[in-house]
Amino acid sequence: MRHNDYICPATNQCTIDKNRRKSCQACRLRKCYEVGMVKCVRRQRSSGEQVHCLGKAKRNSGHVPRVKELLLSTLSPEQLVLTLLEAEPPNVLVSRPSMPFTEASMMMSLTKLADKELVHMIGWAKKIPGFVELSLLDQVRLLESCWMEVLMVGLMWRSIDHPGKLIFAPDLVLDRDEGKCVEGILEIFDMLLATTSRFRELKLQHKEYLCVKAMILLNSSE
Repeated sequence: MRHNDYICPATNQCTIDKNRRKSCQACRLRKCYEVGMVKCVRRQRSSGEQVHCLGKAKRNSGHVPRVKELLLSTLSPEQLVLTLLEAEPPNVLVSRPSMPFTEASMMMSLTKLADKELVHMIGWAKKIPGFVELSLLDQVRLLESCWMEVLMVGLMWRSIDHPGKLIFAPDLVLDRDEGKCVEGILEIFDMLLATTSRFRELKLQHKEYLCVKAMILLNSSE
């Protein structure tokens, strides 16, 4: 998964359909996110919850409430941590292919995992205090800006107690050498392992991880 695979070489408007779904990974993941957002909105409407319509979101875009002040005025630190804990998405399974990995099988597994995690990320974000107070368009923009960082910090947290391993999913555990089958991915693995090691040295606690992830979401920008 080279970093550039998730940067659209065009204008973030690539057509993603059955025949061209592999042409641009960045737009494919964006499409997955958008589909997830629509499904989430539909579920809210069917349960009677109030949601902002897209037209209102467009009119209100750019006017982002001061989420930090909202949090400080309504939640104690203990309540905030409990809310973040309850917002955590479930573990995602991806089913490891037969060994050894090839470039194609690894990319397929990682892309499939990212697709699933992005859908869960939308539900997680909507449970973060203050997030749903934003216009729908601002919610979309925040998630578009931070999804990669949220995925990476989640990966590093899962891997913190497993030196030398990257726990992409309970059934997809990779070590450094397995990254050699994909050009450029070894550098990414090394960066992730080094940062995970730093988390381990700092003795990062679970509640701190939860807060870091929420901060990434609420402080992201285009």
